[in-house]
Amino acid sequence: MSPDAPAGLAGGTVVQLPVKPGLVGLYLGNVVVPGRFEPHRVQGFAGRAEDVAELDTAAMIRNYGLAKIPGWGPLDALYLLRFAVGHTFPFRTSYGASDREIAAEFGVARVYPPPFLGTGYFPGVDHPLPEYVLRLVELPVGAELVVRTAEGETRLGQYHSRKVGWIPEQKDAFGESTFFPPPVSLPPLVRRGYTARYRGGDFDAEFAGPGRLVLHPLPGAPAPADFGETYGFRMKAVDQVELDELTFVRTLCRWRGGTFEVLGRTRDAADLILVDEDFLTARDLGLSEVDYRVWRQTVPAAELTDVRTEAVPVPLEGRFQ
Repeated sequence: MSPDAPAGLAGGTVVQLPVKPGLVGLYLGNVVVPGRFEPHRVQGFAGRAEDVAELDTAAMIRNYGLAKIPGWGPLDALYLLRFAVGHTFPFRTSYGASDREIAAEFGVARVYPPPFLGTGYFPGVDHPLPEYVLRLVELPVGAELVVRTAEGETRLGQYHSRKVGWIPEQKDAFGESTFFPPPVSLPPLVRRGYTARYRGGDFDAEFAGPGRLVLHPLPGAPAPADFGETYGFRMKAVDQVELDELTFVRTLCRWRGGTFEVLGRTRDAADLILVDEDFLTARDLGLSEVDYRVWRQTVPAAELTDVRTEAVPVPLEGRFQ
């Protein structure tokens, strides 16, 4: 087992990630920024909702350590992306360091700059909160965006599925959250994420609770007769135990010494996201930090080497964990 396997999580655990204020409208508005942001995906540092249930908003902001992050934005409100884990596959405990040699002593290669602690806890000030690293993954069905202020918590929107997108609560809002109202189909430019074999067919999949997934026909493929229709799209919810197999797929490559995932590609260019959890690599390659500790770059496609498909089986986890 990996030394940073995610202890303390199960499929039914509710987690939340602090969201940089400037990205909230992009999520709610289903806005794709080519090569930089997709509203149906998430990556970053997550914590269990139960660990902060008794804290007020100011204490949550302090203990997530947001004031220590340069350029985070205003701290008078806390925006959170919240959802049930569904499966522990994409999570790791945040062991590592700000130095490669020290990270190696933990048995990991995770190297992030301060305020990262590398101890498995957020860099807070008075209440240690367990911290998990979430790899880039498609959002699970039912994810919510909420905002917390001194007055309390308000839900801003809910994510329906990759075929419908985000449904904001406030219909007459001004700004990015009104750009692309649902339904908004959000297929990846390069197929990636969870894929499922079901009754001999091949489908895209996304989690919808512990051990539960929603299946989508591939582009151009007919939907089976028992798939229901939602917002004009055919989909079906099933338990993982009903699947022939569940796999996590992505396209990896090498570019200038680093390991990347290919998220989009044209004839001449490729949109890459850094897979190596090493800020020193990002710094040396001059990558763009598009979200907190998320580095991307668009590069000439001819410069890619060792392009390959990675397909990792996702083991069965109990539905009621």
